[in-house]
Amino acid sequence: MRCKDIERLIIDSSDKDLSQEELSTIEKHIARCALCAHFRDDLEKIRMGVKTMPQPVLPPGLAQKTRRTCQAEISRRPAAASKIAKLIPSDPIPKYVWAALLPLILLTVLVLAPTLKEIRLDQTLTFASAAALTIIIQNAVTLLFAPILIRRRRWKKQDIRGIPMNANAS
Repeated sequence: MRCKDIERLIIDSSDKDLSQEELSTIEKHIARCALCAHFRDDLEKIRMGVKTMPQPVLPPGLAQKTRRTCQAEISRRPAAASKIAKLIPSDPIPKYVWAALLPLILLTVLVLAPTLKEIRLDQTLTFASAAALTIIIQNAVTLLFAPILIRRRRWKKQDIRGIPMNANAS
């Protein structure tokens, strides 16, 4: 085994019980490798030092000071969030987007939905049924993500105050 593998086994030996084979492998390797033996000794010293180290004590009043600071921050956040929300313009989705999405809805409901009656779980899909399912899923995804993508694009074109960003500015 390589030294890297032995080091992992040495580290694992404190967390879990190793098999006799693994323990003998470690011992055989350490007998001929001074670096791994030194690693095991150093790791054992660190483990003993951590066990004997006294528990840290919080300075008096630190916990209460931290709670007060957190409470002040929590009470300030709703006010800050409402100020930012007032600065963000709430432009509706343009009518041309809804006009483009409406035919998708109509196509799905009026034309493709009746072909779904042909689909049965115990039969293989026909090409027409598979095409109808594909178009219905595509339309559903488009209907779901189009408004989100439009708002996201608008958001990237404006700064936090709702002012359009100048593309030439650095």
